[in-house]
Amino acid sequence: MFAAAWAADTQATAAFLAASADVHAVDAFGFTALERAASSQDRAPMEHTLATLRLLIDAGSPLEHVGAGGRTALFLAAEFSPDGPEAVQLLVDAGAQPDVRDAHGNHIVENAWSPQVKSLLSALTGHAVPPVVVRKPDRKMSAAAWKLAQAKIKDAFAILEAAGIVTTRGCGDTRDDAADDTNELFWRRGGTEAGLKGFCFYSGDDMKRAKRTSDLSIGFWGPPDSAAMERIGHAIVDAFASVGLPAEWDGTERMRPCIDLRSLSA
Repeated sequence: MFAAAWAADTQATAAFLAASADVHAVDAFGFTALERAASSQDRAPMEHTLATLRLLIDAGSPLEHVGAGGRTALFLAAEFSPDGPEAVQLLVDAGAQPDVRDAHGNHIVENAWSPQVKSLLSALTGHAVPPVVVRKPDRKMSAAAWKLAQAKIKDAFAILEAAGIVTTRGCGDTRDDAADDTNELFWRRGGTEAGLKGFCFYSGDDMKRAKRTSDLSIGFWGPPDSAAMERIGHAIVDAFASVGLPAEWDGTERMRPCIDLRSLSA
């Protein structure tokens, strides 16, 4: 039933419910079927998501169950609503508590994907929509500044490696190349069975862009779900902060942490 709900397969979900599937049960990652359905909006038509949510709500799936990452169904609906607020509104109308935070302390308004959803939840909770971050002006790095950056990046990546996160620097020309190469290295080292948590990287293109702008974008991945991805993201931000380099990141798997290298050119 969890896979059916995550795919917003209304017919399959209805069949499981008709066969007395337990709507209070959780999958291997701690999510209920309702939480899986709430996460389906970026992979299924909205009308399918809404129909699946209605089925599970009517069947008594708990609205306030806290799944992986400290997220309720409503929190997940806000996080995975790329367009309109329909799924969020449906859960609110069903009685879901809107004034919630995840396990990292991120408020639902801060973590919501679309501006429409942010506005709706801000009106319901009184929590202000975060201001749009103004991007800092580009600053071309000197050879000396980039050499210093490389040393700090190496130190930050060493911290991540010690935490079970595989890292590569300047691997491949494009981001896709770098992701594929780092993924291959992750599994060659034994993957999750060897206790590895995930991986992070920057490509040759990312490196060239960093030299031009002083912004280094870090790609990352961590199984098995978005909560695990976010833990990798937080680890990246923390590792770079420990070597004196701040990062801009919205706390979700959708955004790559961007390391600010401008202080190295001061």
